[in-house]
Amino acid sequence: MKIARNVFSVLDRTAESADRSRLACGFAGEQVTFLELRDRALAVAGGLASVGVETGDRVAVMMDNRMEWVETFFALAALGAICVPVNVLLTGPEIEHVCTDSGARFLIVDEVGGRETASLNVRFDTVVTVGEAVWPEESVGISWNEVTSGGSLGADHVEPGLESPFIFYYSSGTTGLPKAAVHTHDGVLWNSFGQIPGLGLTRDDRYLVIPSLSWAAGFHNLVIPLVWVGGYSEIRRTGGATMDDIVAMVERHQISHVMLVPSLLRILANRPDLMKRLSASSLTWVVTGAEPVPRVVIDGVCRGIPGVDVCQGYGLSEFPTIATVLAAEDVLEHEGSAGRALPHTTIAIRTEGGEIRRSGTGELLLRSPATMVGYHGQSDQTEEAFRDGWLNTGDLAELDAEGFVTIVGRTKDLIISGGLNVYPKEIEDVIGRQDGVAEVAVVGVPHERFGETVVAVIVTDIPDLDTQLIADMCAAQLASYKRPRRLIVRPEPLPRNANGKVLKRELRPWVEAKLAEGEWVSTPG
Repeated sequence: MKIARNVFSVLDRTAESADRSRLACGFAGEQVTFLELRDRALAVAGGLASVGVETGDRVAVMMDNRMEWVETFFALAALGAICVPVNVLLTGPEIEHVCTDSGARFLIVDEVGGRETASLNVRFDTVVTVGEAVWPEESVGISWNEVTSGGSLGADHVEPGLESPFIFYYSSGTTGLPKAAVHTHDGVLWNSFGQIPGLGLTRDDRYLVIPSLSWAAGFHNLVIPLVWVGGYSEIRRTGGATMDDIVAMVERHQISHVMLVPSLLRILANRPDLMKRLSASSLTWVVTGAEPVPRVVIDGVCRGIPGVDVCQGYGLSEFPTIATVLAAEDVLEHEGSAGRALPHTTIAIRTEGGEIRRSGTGELLLRSPATMVGYHGQSDQTEEAFRDGWLNTGDLAELDAEGFVTIVGRTKDLIISGGLNVYPKEIEDVIGRQDGVAEVAVVGVPHERFGETVVAVIVTDIPDLDTQLIADMCAAQLASYKRPRRLIVRPEPLPRNANGKVLKRELRPWVEAKLAEGEWVSTPG
């Protein structure tokens, strides 16, 4: 039996050991076996090599969920190139930063990604167009069919090692532009392998992939672990997920495992008709995360679909993507908890006094062979992230004597809306450039469906500030989930401490009161 030497070797190992008809994944009516997926990935790797992609080259990938994305992922792993997933929800300026900062020389893009990338002010050596995508510069454009028709990756190719960097995941920071968490083949494999015993995954499991493959949760929650054990993944197109669609796919594809963000779980809890259908389906396991889920929601789903385990989890783009899980049998007794650490992760907290302890309240710390090796080109931030030999998550947590983690706040100024991370600094930078804006602060306020929603507070001395113009700026420069849903004009300065830092803990209740009153509030059109 072959040993996993890199991410591609996991697929290769399963392709060689599984029966030839065993299915690996499906998309839009097409299903491929592990052998077919392996061979397709090698053909893509060979084609990319023929157009100049070499070991260590950064390749930006901006595609909707589709089979070509899976083939590209394993092709880049085989080739030893570095995959740079570009979030399909980003706008032109955000995409430019990712491509420029990563040093991507190549781009693979489909018609969905092409909506924003066609006007980029970035020069690529080669652009591979997938599906109906068209690249305006014919001199650098080549079609997917041309790339995949040139033959497989040569047997003499030197494969990447465990320590080789494989993937950059960009996650925004609170003090600047998005930065890339660098993951090696070794870290990705540990992240995947730890889920197998931690989640009890087997070759009989069938997983419905709802997250975008451009997000860390896309490939790294269950998909690669199931490749490892010979399980199956059914891939859904990016975005527009409704519980009706999801339930129909669970039924059609005999799905056993699915991940639902809290906003979808809330909808499910209020749909007894859908829960009844899931009770009669093959579904056995639901995981949710990104934010604590109220007990009333968990209770409602557990009662509505008896026999289905409903678990909560915690993870991050810096990895592990699933660091802790609250098992189904613990859900009702540990309301709001993110559970206990998976086998490949050790957790602790740092108290306000700086002491590192295995229980108590403080910043959540992680140790795992699955963590990133650092932030690309950000040595100072890497050192800060790994101070004291732990990965510092920036999340405030309560860690009890039994090892259960409950996230109680965030040291980083982070909003989680519909399961997606929103960093106020990015939004504040956009709004702050508008004429007439003296001060701006962005906060998250509770929202019934999305958990939190984004509100911008603007201080100005202009009586008739055009808030619609600000909303239009946000629409042009920010992904939809980052845009403020409310703009509040505040006549007095923002509350600050003695060091000049905005006191958002004081601002949030003020914002909630103004929303209730409707005073000075604008809803962007």
